[in-house]
Amino acid sequence: MTENRPDISQMPAQPGVYLMKDKEGGILYVGKAINLRNRVRSYFQPAADHTPRIAVMVSLVEKVDFIVTGNEIEALILENNIIKKEKPRYNVMLRDDKTYPYLKLTTNEKFPRLLVVRKVLKDGAQYFGPYVSGKAVRVARELIHRIFPIRLSNDVLDNSPTRRPCLNYQMKRCLAPCAGKVTPEEYAQMVERIAKLLKGRDSEVLDDLERRMREAAARHEYEQAALIRDQFFAIKELHEKQNIDAAGHMDEDYIACLCEGGAGIVRIMMVRGGRLAGDQNFALKKADDTAELCAAFIQQFYNAAFAVPSEIVVSVMPQDAEVIAEWLSALKGKKVTITLPHRGRKKQLIGMGLENARFNLETFVQGEESLKEALREIRDTVGMSQWPTVMEAVDISNTGGVSAVGSLVSFHNGAASKKDYKRFRITTKGPDDYAMIAEVARRRFKRLKDEGGRFPDLMVIDGGAGQVAAAAEAILPFHPEQAIIGIAKGDDRNNPETDRIFLAGRKEPLPFPAKSAGKFMLQRLRDEAHRFAIQYHRASRGKEAFHHSVDDVAGVGPKRKQLLIKTFGSLKAAKNASVEEIRNVLSISETLARQIHEKL
Repeated sequence: MTENRPDISQMPAQPGVYLMKDKEGGILYVGKAINLRNRVRSYFQPAADHTPRIAVMVSLVEKVDFIVTGNEIEALILENNIIKKEKPRYNVMLRDDKTYPYLKLTTNEKFPRLLVVRKVLKDGAQYFGPYVSGKAVRVARELIHRIFPIRLSNDVLDNSPTRRPCLNYQMKRCLAPCAGKVTPEEYAQMVERIAKLLKGRDSEVLDDLERRMREAAARHEYEQAALIRDQFFAIKELHEKQNIDAAGHMDEDYIACLCEGGAGIVRIMMVRGGRLAGDQNFALKKADDTAELCAAFIQQFYNAAFAVPSEIVVSVMPQDAEVIAEWLSALKGKKVTITLPHRGRKKQLIGMGLENARFNLETFVQGEESLKEALREIRDTVGMSQWPTVMEAVDISNTGGVSAVGSLVSFHNGAASKKDYKRFRITTKGPDDYAMIAEVARRRFKRLKDEGGRFPDLMVIDGGAGQVAAAAEAILPFHPEQAIIGIAKGDDRNNPETDRIFLAGRKEPLPFPAKSAGKFMLQRLRDEAHRFAIQYHRASRGKEAFHHSVDDVAGVGPKRKQLLIKTFGSLKAAKNASVEEIRNVLSISETLARQIHEKL
């Protein structure tokens, strides 16, 4: 390893960020260091004890770039930003492009609603969160609606006339502001209690409800007192269930980390004001060191939108714990501690987290092994020299050659990568399935070659030997080594076990077992392409059904078309109108009015 190590003689002995790069200049790994020279040199020592992942990474390094920073905190921030932007292959990554949900209380409206959103806007509303999962935010919203009769409708009620209340009012699930059954002041009091509950100020809400319940009973308003009583006990029950006896009602996060077989699980339990506010498991595929996993998770998790608690309790001390704690303190604006507990309540809670993480890690690893087995079977049966990491599938949808469209879907490591899906409007005339397949394949691979894109490891066609041959003829001029297969229905079209898989250039079907992980994965890919093509075809057909020749006139958009229909009753009736009438209705030139008249 030392013979091939890159030149690092100019590496300074200062804090900064280093970027490990391969022979093509791609970033393999990004790290930070208080002493760049010593840290980078340690990777290339003969006696270096690397994990398998880092050992492979080091073997690929051809060059190491660096950026000097003023201190370790600046290095940590820069490292976070580069990892988020470049997504290096060998760094532990939390997840890609994840947006977390919030609860939005629309206090910018006269009668607010409670919504689930993923963007925080400066619109005068109140936002609560983010929540660690979609399920957690839905449960919180359903709970609020079960306790408080806040309106569910999306109607605009500001200065709108009253109307008959809906069934929710009869069921006591809404105060019916639309019907004038509640004043804005009374409704605002309820909204204030909801906001306090979402902020974790349960005790204030309970005290307020108890006072109002007694006052209503004293006024002999027993039905109102009963409603408040139900709210009181629902919140009290929730408070008792979620209370985990946090000393001093501190904000704490419990982070338990486990690694096995190159995969990692992080279990986080978020405690706010002494209450369990949310818990979630995060699976990470490139993890073989728990201290590195813990550090990467903390940096990436709190670098998103999540509020930093006063204390983070961990199952293993993260790498560079002191630097991370200092960075978190700067984010929060007050001291944040990272604690490894040895006894007591915190040790018990971390133990619970580890137990849960262990169960989920076993499930995750088993799933990863099944995925590897499926990809291995595809590679070996098709006769590929590399793993089918990227697989794409093409399908065509048309009605007798009319409204023909093509779809292309992409699977990365056995999972759908929807950002890479493509749609094609077919230009081939007539019901020629082979020519349509060839057109989509040709357009796809021509673009990949022209733009220097990555060719898929395996191309899947929905069809038999004929469709595969047509696709191969279109693809091979652009990429002669491309592996191409097709999946054809068998004798029993309703039984996927009889499906046959053909390889380009081979007459006999490939020997996939009737039931196998690899065959099932290819069928999933084919079926997804079919679904995506049909979805696009239906949308295209729907647009064409509402298309009129007047739409082809430059200067006629949806608004002018709608104005013609509104004035004359229909486009069919509008063709009886004169050029002058059309000109006056649309306030347009005589030339444009004449063009519209001719199309009508």
